[in-house]
Amino acid sequence: MKAKRLLGAALAVGLGLAAITSTTGAAAQPKGKSAATARPAESPATKKTIALSPKGIAWGMSTKQVAAVIDKMLDAAYVPRYKATSPGVRMRALDAELAEEKSAFRRSRIDFGKLPTGVDATPLKGEYTYLNKESMMTLSRAGMKRHFFFIQDRLWKIIDEHTLGEGSPRGKDYQSAVVQLAKIFGVPGRVIPPDPDKGRYVTEVDWKDAATHFRAIERGETAIAFAYEDLVTLSSLDSLRPNKPVDANAIDPVVASAVRKDEPPAPPPSEKPAKKK
Repeated sequence: MKAKRLLGAALAVGLGLAAITSTTGAAAQPKGKSAATARPAESPATKKTIALSPKGIAWGMSTKQVAAVIDKMLDAAYVPRYKATSPGVRMRALDAELAEEKSAFRRSRIDFGKLPTGVDATPLKGEYTYLNKESMMTLSRAGMKRHFFFIQDRLWKIIDEHTLGEGSPRGKDYQSAVVQLAKIFGVPGRVIPPDPDKGRYVTEVDWKDAATHFRAIERGETAIAFAYEDLVTLSSLDSLRPNKPVDANAIDPVVASAVRKDEPPAPPPSEKPAKKK
């Protein structure tokens, strides 16, 4: 989808993990403004607080602390089923199912160390780096997938995956989802085109509040992702990621050095003939 088709659309943080804590009127882009004027140079600041969920999740949490919050969320989600189950074999089976969900979340942890991972073949490529003490945990349930990203064992990013299509509460496609969210949010978002050199392979629309940066990420015709990032960590990423990605197409330094050695030395500059007296 072309980025220019989304210019003037505003994105609303009110679905998925984020919750809108105040309301404003709809903010459609005023007519007559050029594309250059419509796209702000920086992420637009919203007057609404971007609140994370489930309750208890906060930036800077360790993997163990996040797992404990997810345990409480799952306990609450199972309460109706426990109330409808009589003590005995079925309840023991329910106990085992709940324990397995909690364990599965802990086992989902992926550390981005020296070796490549299967995540590189997913749309999440570009959301993490290797050899910088980064990791990810994923919660999958009821058709929802949520990824928690850590750096130095501190939570700094969450990405929620949602489906799109006819009848979907998010919208039938990416453009309609952004327009729908714009009506809720009330503040025009910044449309950012793909830039593979910066690890961005699809169109995004973003904005921020005092603590969180939010991105609506295009995932093709049938999906959209909402990314939430801690602004403090985001501003320090360069120092937190001292090991930069290696360009797979670059020439190996050893090979480059050998090639230079095999090359004949450059000829000396030609001498100019002496002037006749």
